[in-house]
Amino acid sequence: MVPWETELAERLGAPVSAMRLLAGGASKEAWSVDSGGRPLLVRRAGGGVIHQYTLSLAEEFRVVGAAYEAGVRVPRPVAYLGELGGREAFAVARVEGETIGRRIVRDPPPGLPEELAEELAKIHAIPPGRLPFLQERDPLETFRLELDSVGEAHPAIEYGLSWLRERRPESLPPVVSHGDFRIGNVVVSSRGLEYLLDWEFAHLADPREDLSWPLVRAWRFGADDRHLGGIGDLEPYLERYAERTGLEVAPADLHWWEVLGNAKWAVGALTQSRRHLSGQERSVELAILGRLAAEMEYELLHLIEAAEHAAGTDESVPAARQAIAAAHDRPTSVELAEATREFLEAEILPALDDHRLRFRTHVAVNALGILERELAAGSDPVKVRKSQGASQGLTPDQLARRIRAGDPPAGVLLLLKGHVEAKLRVASPRYLERYR
Repeated sequence: MVPWETELAERLGAPVSAMRLLAGGASKEAWSVDSGGRPLLVRRAGGGVIHQYTLSLAEEFRVVGAAYEAGVRVPRPVAYLGELGGREAFAVARVEGETIGRRIVRDPPPGLPEELAEELAKIHAIPPGRLPFLQERDPLETFRLELDSVGEAHPAIEYGLSWLRERRPESLPPVVSHGDFRIGNVVVSSRGLEYLLDWEFAHLADPREDLSWPLVRAWRFGADDRHLGGIGDLEPYLERYAERTGLEVAPADLHWWEVLGNAKWAVGALTQSRRHLSGQERSVELAILGRLAAEMEYELLHLIEAAEHAAGTDESVPAARQAIAAAHDRPTSVELAEATREFLEAEILPALDDHRLRFRTHVAVNALGILERELAAGSDPVKVRKSQGASQGLTPDQLARRIRAGDPPAGVLLLLKGHVEAKLRVASPRYLERYR
């Protein structure tokens, strides 16, 4: 039984007959719940947020309600539930359909680009006064401050933000924006678009911010030949949006916003990884995002290079090709090994019933522990072999040959004991505790 199941039943006013945690959700939990004959989805706060200005669950529920009233395809709002087990939550009707981006782009239903445009037009038509808590913020300043919070230098993102600042287009009047309008936050079926999900980033913004977000390469899920979210071409989407809103936006007008989108998600990936690194929410999924931010960095540089080349202002002088000192992002190799070990130990092992798989998973956990300790020592196997015995200027190979030849150095026993102890501190540190 989930610890807060009784609380949930009380708030819903009916017994809970079934509930399970659904996969996915970067910063929120999604629970499938059956209560009083109603199929529900309970959205509950997770261990942190992706961006600093994320809405509370109470505010997000109000946005969903306003969208529902405006005829936007959203799951029917049921109730704001307050705190469940110390984390706020709300309930909406549970809906059926496909939400996994990689599956959607494999066989997108016909007309999906136009349907997305129609829903976006409805969202942008919601009167801002209906949601007075939504705020408008300068995205460049917001992402600069979030990048500062990472505590790690990212010159590619700095360059992207600088390039954007120098070429900022004239702003359009702000509208109510979804804030995360992309494949991955939609529910589709063979009929087409069914619902829009995840409104936690709703705010007031230039409409082109929403229009361009599904263009970001990360949200095409490998279908890069279809610029719009991996599902289709950009032109029909923009044409339908213009029909419904009267606002004509050319594909070229979205290039600046697409660069911004890549900078936004690069910063978002880095801040996600800090939830893991800070101990706020230990997760191998969050940890790996710190390294995947480089994908968005490369894409934003590629987009900038293409724009500079088209304008004839690209830097092609040899001096621009000076080397930058190599440095990988966090999580470090030690931290990644640690995150993977924790995942196997805390989430996989308890779920395994097969004794052979349990044993082999224990072995894998031990192997990752060895890797962590060796990497933390800042050495690789070759360096380890060369350094052991260094106090006497000997490598292990030289020492072995002298012992075999009957010419061991003075104090060889203590030397060998220190040599083996150094290896055990990496391979099996607990074993040494037997001799303490």
